[in-house]
Amino acid sequence: MTIALGIVIALFYLQAVAKFGLWLLAPYHVRIKRIAAYYARGQRLIGIYDTLTLFCVVAIIALQFASGMSAPSFAAGLVAGMNLIQIFIHRFNQPLPEDKRPPAPAPPNMTLSYAIQANPALGWREIIIMAGLSVWALYVIITETLLG
Repeated sequence: MTIALGIVIALFYLQAVAKFGLWLLAPYHVRIKRIAAYYARGQRLIGIYDTLTLFCVVAIIALQFASGMSAPSFAAGLVAGMNLIQIFIHRFNQPLPEDKRPPAPAPPNMTLSYAIQANPALGWREIIIMAGLSVWALYVIITETLLG
C-alpha cells in the first residue's frame, strides 16, 4: 500500500512542480491563450480533469487509511492545504482591466482563472509556499518511500 500511495502522490507532485515551472516561464499571452482554449470547449475538458483528479484524491485518501496514516499529520496537512488555497484565491481581489477580462458572460471560475493569469504576483506568497512544499514533498516521497 505504501509504495502505491507513494507513486500516486509522487505523480501529483511531479505535475504540481511542472505546472509551477511552466507557469513561471510562460509569458502572459501564452498562458491566457491556453486557458481560453480550455474554456472555449464549454468547460468539458476541465470537468473531465476535475472528475479524474477527484477520483485520484479519493484513492490517495483510501490508500492513506489503508497504510496506517497518522491522523494528526493528515488533519494538519488538510487544514493547511485548504487554508492556503482559500488565501491564494482571496489575493485576486482586484478588478480586471477590460483587455484582460474573459468574454462575457463568464462563469466565476473562468473569471478567477483570467485574474490569476493576469496578475499571478498577487499570490506570490502562496505560490512560493505551494511550490516549495511540492518540491520538498516530492523529494521525501522519492527518497523515503520509493527508494528507501
